[in-house]
Amino acid sequence: MKLYKRGKVWWVTHWDGKTQIRRSTGCTDKSRAEVFAMSIMAPLLGAGDDKKIDSIASTIKRSLADDRNNAGATGLLLTDCWDLHPHVNKSGRKLKQSSIDRAAQSWRVFVRFCANRGVTTVAEVTERVAADFLDTQTPRMRVLGYQYCRAMFERIGSQQPFTRKPPAPTPTHREPLTHEQISALLARADSLAAGKGACASAGEFATFTRFLLYTGLRMGDAATIRVAQVDYQAETIERTMAKTSRPVRFPLHPDIISRLPREGEYLFPAMAAQYLRDGHAITRRFARLFKSAGIVGEAHQYCAHALRTTFASICAEHDVPLAVIQSWLGHNCPSITRIYARIEDMRAKRAALAKFPTLG
Repeated sequence: MKLYKRGKVWWVTHWDGKTQIRRSTGCTDKSRAEVFAMSIMAPLLGAGDDKKIDSIASTIKRSLADDRNNAGATGLLLTDCWDLHPHVNKSGRKLKQSSIDRAAQSWRVFVRFCANRGVTTVAEVTERVAADFLDTQTPRMRVLGYQYCRAMFERIGSQQPFTRKPPAPTPTHREPLTHEQISALLARADSLAAGKGACASAGEFATFTRFLLYTGLRMGDAATIRVAQVDYQAETIERTMAKTSRPVRFPLHPDIISRLPREGEYLFPAMAAQYLRDGHAITRRFARLFKSAGIVGEAHQYCAHALRTTFASICAEHDVPLAVIQSWLGHNCPSITRIYARIEDMRAKRAALAKFPTLG
């Protein structure tokens, strides 16, 4: 019998020359794992004949899935489950790093939700707990949470609490901001940064808001960008898009490059820490910023992603070629870029406005 570690959890294996038994103890403490391992391997170790060994091995293998369902017996904590995640899809291929990051974030949010309700082990997660968790999420994150958390319970061989599949979210129409709305948003961000009792990251958040408007990057790509990815002499930035894995290199606007730090690991250390811990927190922060700036609309219409749409729209407004916008945003096809930039729509509106009489 041999104990070994996979991540933070101890596993036990036994080879009798003919049959190998391997299973998780569900314990992160070695002494507890040894006790548990002895309790499940004692019958096998005491068996004398081959037929009995085969019978016990077969029984253990058949009961393995049932035993895993009882996390009270195995002591499998929700916080330990991620270490058992193989990071592969059903066909065994390794997941993209962006998929792993989203899965990790969804699982962290779920574990935090469970901890707030006093749920710490796999056995305590019921269908009601899973449903209540999904109800707290936005429509899009509800679908992602269902997919990633369900996959986690499948991979650890536990009873599946995520049985109620949420409906697909209704696409949110994110109209680009007007110049007046941009001015109001930035003025409000600066006001919050300069206000009495402002939080330590308020100034960084104001710069981060400008950075999204000037670069068109997705919130996650911008939050985790490193100082080393900026060429301050050439005033350019290089970033591989997490969603599409496409490398993108583009110039930086003089107004934003003068505000960026030149030392440290991340351009926005507070944003990076917050995003890696819980990206939804930054999403909620932007929602509050839009609301306090008086910019309101449909649910989830005004968020960090609206700044990416605004960037594409401003580029199209100033006759930047579609291919250039597509390359800048890191899109794989021009049809997606066309949705963002709304080039034809903007030109048609301008043509109509040119024919409009002066009123008043």
